[in-house]
Amino acid sequence: MRKNLVLLTIICLLPLQSVFAQKQPVIKLGLKFSPDLSFISPSTQGYSSNGVKFGGVVGLISDFYFAEHYAISTGFNFSFLGGKITYSDKTITDKQDTLTGITDNNLSFVYIEIPLMIKMFTKKFGRFSFFGQIGFGTGFRIVARAKTDFIGDKGYVSNEQFDYKSETTTIRESVIVGLGTEFNLDQSTRLFIGFDYSNSLNNILKGYNFKSGLNQKAYLNYAELNLGIMF
Repeated sequence: MRKNLVLLTIICLLPLQSVFAQKQPVIKLGLKFSPDLSFISPSTQGYSSNGVKFGGVVGLISDFYFAEHYAISTGFNFSFLGGKITYSDKTITDKQDTLTGITDNNLSFVYIEIPLMIKMFTKKFGRFSFFGQIGFGTGFRIVARAKTDFIGDKGYVSNEQFDYKSETTTIRESVIVGLGTEFNLDQSTRLFIGFDYSNSLNNILKGYNFKSGLNQKAYLNYAELNLGIMF
């Protein structure tokens, strides 16, 4: 019985040999800066997207290798995102008149995001290697601001800027897919460039439309160009 247990333990530990025998470290850390384009995709009837916003992501990357060409990639990002939406609405003026019209909402967000992805590498071609990654991201909203323009049917116009936290959800869940390439400066240092797309899984808006009474629903998506270095 004891011999069988020892044999089973050895068999279970054999796959780990390739991890600790590889030349590269089991864990690699890096920094990234990623300019991005984000947009809001509404699903409420009468709502439409009204353009993209330029932003950026800065953060720390941690790659945990469990085989020579495979790693669990996570990190800690500050994501500056936003988007514009347009919809029919109604408002109450300073004179307590109720007017209908069109609302243009320009929204800006800051999230602390923690991704969790599988990263898969090719073999090296000279100093270059290529990778693909797929996984999930969880973002915690820390800033939400709105610049709102209302144009009433009777010519009334208002412009406001205000905190929008009460109208948005705290957490943004997403699916992330990406491709990229690494350039090996030496045995431990690499530069990388890549492209990621983050697709929101949950509604980011709360509340309802004052004119139609429908619940507000919209998804915040973005594409980013990843630039960084791994150590």
